[in-house]
Amino acid sequence: MKRMKSLDPPHKGLRNALGILALLAGKTNYQNKDEVIQLQSIGKEVFHLLKDHTLTENKFILAPLEQKVPGFTADYLSDHQEIDLLENSLLNRLIAFNGQQTDEEGHLFYLDICNFQSQYLEHIDAEDIELEQAMQQNFTDEELISHQIEIMKEMSFETLLLWFKYIVPARRSSENAQVLTGFKSSAPAEAYEAVVEVIRQVISEDEWSKIKNMIA
Repeated sequence: MKRMKSLDPPHKGLRNALGILALLAGKTNYQNKDEVIQLQSIGKEVFHLLKDHTLTENKFILAPLEQKVPGFTADYLSDHQEIDLLENSLLNRLIAFNGQQTDEEGHLFYLDICNFQSQYLEHIDAEDIELEQAMQQNFTDEELISHQIEIMKEMSFETLLLWFKYIVPARRSSENAQVLTGFKSSAPAEAYEAVVEVIRQVISEDEWSKIKNMIA
């Protein structure tokens, strides 16, 4: 029986987002203000999603699990604190760029982004195996779905749009169609259209057509 995977959508989205950020950090001319502004724009989106994921995972994944298995989540929470410090440092450096940085300064920032990416991917790789398994062992799919509903209730629409922007290109068409079918049936028409507009900017027309044909 296929089980609910709570961490799969956000983690795929974050892998995609971090890859885009690292790629852009490596090709940006840090003495070109327009290119720096573009990097800052993407960076702010990515770090916003990273922080949002940590907060929701702490509250809606780790907290319920801690009640079931006391002590199990301590290492994850500790990792999240360390990751948060790294994120703050990188974001503050990025925001301070003004188009007058040297090639060497830009290169060092790129290397630090890549190093952070490596550490973060290692962290979520462990979560995708160990934490996901623990969630499935201690909660029914109905309970896991209820956690996701609570996350959605607290999420701003702007943040939701960002998640769609980075998650959809990283998932199967059938998975995206399933999510969009549910969203279309429960959200106002204008909200659904706003989501579709964001999605069509980040995937090909062929891929969108495939998804659209599967949406009920």
